[in-house]
Amino acid sequence: MFSRTLRFLLVLTTAIAMTAFNRVWASNYHAVQIISGLDSYHTNIESATKDSQGFVWFIAGSLLYRYDGITVKPFGELYNGPLHFTEVNKLMADGEGRLWFETRNGLVIFDTQKWKFIKDTELAKDLWGEEIIAMSARQDQQYIATKSGRLWQINGNKKRKLLQFNPTFNELRRPLGNRLIADHEKLWFAYNEQLFFVDLKSGSAQKFKMPKNIYKQLDDLFLLQNGLLLRNYGLGYFTFDGNSYKKINPKGLSQGDMRDWAHWSFTEKNNIVFLFEDGRYFEFKDDLKLTPLLVNHHTIQKDLLKSKLNQLNFNIDEGLCSTEKGLYSISKTSFDIHYWNTGTARGILQQQDHYYIGGYAPLKSFQLHNTAIDGAGPLNNYYAFLPVNRDSALVGLEGDFLGFLIKGQFKKAPYHRQVGTQEDLSSMVFSLAHYQKNQYLVGTYSGIWIYDMQTKDVFPLRDRKGLVVGIGQRINSLRHNNQIISFTSENGYFEFKAGTLHKVYPQNGEKLHVFTHAFKKNKVFLATKGKGLVEIDTENNRIKTYSNADGLASNVIFSMLWVNDLLFLGTFRGLSVWDGENFYSAYSMHGLPFEEFNQPSMYFDQRQDRLLIGGVLGCIAINPQNFLTSIKRQKVPWPVLASVRVGNSSNDIIRSYTPAATQDTILMNEQAVFVNLQLAKIDSYKNNYKTYFRLRPLIKTFQELTASGQINLSDLKTGEYEIEVRTVSDNGLSMETRKWLLYKKPRFYETQIFYVLLTLTTGGAIYILTIVRSSQIKRDKKLRLELSRDLHDEVGGLLTGIAMQTDLLALEKEETMPNNSLEKISGYSREAVQTMDDIIWSIDSRNNNQGSLEDRMKFLMGQLLTAQDIHVTFETEIHTRSQLPQYVRQNVYLIFKEALHNICKHSPSAVVKICLKIDYNKLELEISNTLVGSHVELINKKNFRKGQGLNNMERRAEAIDGKIIIEKSATDYTLLLTANLKFRKLLSQLF
Repeated sequence: MFSRTLRFLLVLTTAIAMTAFNRVWASNYHAVQIISGLDSYHTNIESATKDSQGFVWFIAGSLLYRYDGITVKPFGELYNGPLHFTEVNKLMADGEGRLWFETRNGLVIFDTQKWKFIKDTELAKDLWGEEIIAMSARQDQQYIATKSGRLWQINGNKKRKLLQFNPTFNELRRPLGNRLIADHEKLWFAYNEQLFFVDLKSGSAQKFKMPKNIYKQLDDLFLLQNGLLLRNYGLGYFTFDGNSYKKINPKGLSQGDMRDWAHWSFTEKNNIVFLFEDGRYFEFKDDLKLTPLLVNHHTIQKDLLKSKLNQLNFNIDEGLCSTEKGLYSISKTSFDIHYWNTGTARGILQQQDHYYIGGYAPLKSFQLHNTAIDGAGPLNNYYAFLPVNRDSALVGLEGDFLGFLIKGQFKKAPYHRQVGTQEDLSSMVFSLAHYQKNQYLVGTYSGIWIYDMQTKDVFPLRDRKGLVVGIGQRINSLRHNNQIISFTSENGYFEFKAGTLHKVYPQNGEKLHVFTHAFKKNKVFLATKGKGLVEIDTENNRIKTYSNADGLASNVIFSMLWVNDLLFLGTFRGLSVWDGENFYSAYSMHGLPFEEFNQPSMYFDQRQDRLLIGGVLGCIAINPQNFLTSIKRQKVPWPVLASVRVGNSSNDIIRSYTPAATQDTILMNEQAVFVNLQLAKIDSYKNNYKTYFRLRPLIKTFQELTASGQINLSDLKTGEYEIEVRTVSDNGLSMETRKWLLYKKPRFYETQIFYVLLTLTTGGAIYILTIVRSSQIKRDKKLRLELSRDLHDEVGGLLTGIAMQTDLLALEKEETMPNNSLEKISGYSREAVQTMDDIIWSIDSRNNNQGSLEDRMKFLMGQLLTAQDIHVTFETEIHTRSQLPQYVRQNVYLIFKEALHNICKHSPSAVVKICLKIDYNKLELEISNTLVGSHVELINKKNFRKGQGLNNMERRAEAIDGKIIIEKSATDYTLLLTANLKFRKLLSQLF
């Protein structure tokens, strides 16, 4: 009797507890797809994990891939060295950045921090290449059981052997779930029809026999406080307390098929969670009784829960679900939320403890702490609700005009057009507002009408001119405050006061679709289509707009409601809340069952402190302050560099690698001319943020990263470049920044050593050449000096003696007979003396001084021209104090001498003009003479042939980098010599 009473009390207590827990508000579970698979034909994901940087690694088709939030890359493309495997079965990650692969060739360890395999280390000893029975990761510790019969514990860079067991067993199948589980205190391992227990603190181990029927279909293990929960896909759930196995039936759980694709189960903190296809989830305490804690509804799609679950790796606050339909993340929403799948939800109304939801369907109702949805009215489009009193409300219908909802019962409202009304009445109602006494304002598809609830008359609201207010416009929202009727339409926001209609926003003939409006103090807020939130300050006559650039979820806002000092906005792609300074937004990735909301579809239950919001897939209820607090806690991840590709001038990739996690400097060799940086977008499936970058000194301001996540740099010059990457939340309040230094090594000829060596070599060569040239010049000067002195003293003396002797002989024979030979000898001797004197003058370096050339030319001019009574004008313009090079002086003088000889020979009675100009860069010599006698006819002949003298002058001009120009007319003949002295003087000064 006592036992029956005790059982009855226990059942009653459990039922009361379950009922109470059903009414507890709690976060529900939601799923977000990470990737749909490799492509539309390959969607099966076999195993997945996350490394310490946030990269998602997964196995598909027994091959290993990495997902960086933007692209999926095979491991073979990321790692350039030889792979130690061809087929991967499972993988796990540890907190040190290592990946542990169970491959066909045994265990393989890869370090993502150093980007290399770990084989020849103390950690890998006795592990590398070992065949794996089971692997398990628990935060900072990992456990591995190998077919060599050893069970290892990995803690950081240390390992410890926990157990030695008999591995001689050939299993027919492996459990889909866990056969090895552990926490910081205990470990359980099922193998070979045996169950092993290890006390991790003391290191003691125990072994228990498992019934064959339980082990044969074993599918998963769950840790309990004082034992173990075992799932058998054919028999159901069993507990083991260290002594016996006990079949249990957790209250509320379906019995029968216990496979992973029948329902999903996992351990979350200290609770055991079961997810079912019907939208429910159960939480039980991790004790041997599986004490029920909570029954709630999740928002995970039924199709996903029906798919085959290959692995569910739940760690801390997120579970990675590898399924046949892609890879998913399961987690609890960070804010309290309740969801009713009512279909399209528009107007929302509360009567007593029931809520009524309108939309394109039968009227539906539900209670706050119950997910059951009941029908409350026939099929119609229930668009707007307006409470009349506690038990009744006016209902706006899109098609049947008006109706009443009285104590949860719906009926159509009787109405008739007032006598004398000429305008057609639109039966499509979108908004309602109380006007005066028993009269209500009705916003229709064509203007505002008035409904008299007492007389049932319907007549239009008219202005002073008798026109229907808002005629031709769909009245989206309607308010009546302080004798002002305000409304919105597809054309903007309007106010009607004292019989006059005034368009407030926008002005200047612009049209803007405004879905609804709200008042706060002296401001009007407009929810617009495409322009975001518009704030109109009526006192200061100022207008301000807020868009998605300010953190708003979307620029299309359907619904809006002030809750205390928070403005909630249901948009096209998310729910936003504004605290007067900043926007905070939530999306499906944060746990919303939908992102597109409806108009009008917000209702605040002040007594329950719950905000109900309708959307395209139903209705949600949230706690406003809890929602805001939760969204404020969201943080963006750190920027992560996924890969670096470096190429040369021929666009060949010379280096492609993934940098280490701690690497902040990227070195490029001297051949690199372009670099491609691939940035990851970590946790992009559950965090809405943007990435910006700048590259100093080339790009000084931040630019948004493209959708590809790539930064491409080309024509890189030698030097350092600082890449700064910043992740920023959609409202700009959460931000993380990271910098990398990009350094391109210089080629040898770009290094300082090269320039130092080049300078030393050039300086040395110049010094040696200068010394050698200086010595040569000194020797040449000495030789020319000695030559000129010898010629002058010896040859000159002899020629002078010959000339004198011929003169004496001529005098002695003068009286007896003429002697032409002696005269010729005398003339030739004097000419030889003159020529020798010219040569001596030209090679003597002492004559390079300024003024020597013009003096010599004047001397020659006096001997040749003045002696023949030729009129000569000689002009000089000297603008430099520099010396003329010897060979320039020599050639210019010989050209001058040849020109004078030609004048003496062909124009003995001419008028001659000579002009010599010398500056630092150029020398010009102009010799002109008049033509007389037969020489005029000779010069003007067409077939006039240049003589040898003119050819010689031209060759001498070319030798000094000059040219001769001959200008002739009927009366004049001009020779112009020009020579460039700049380079010549540089050489003469240098050498």
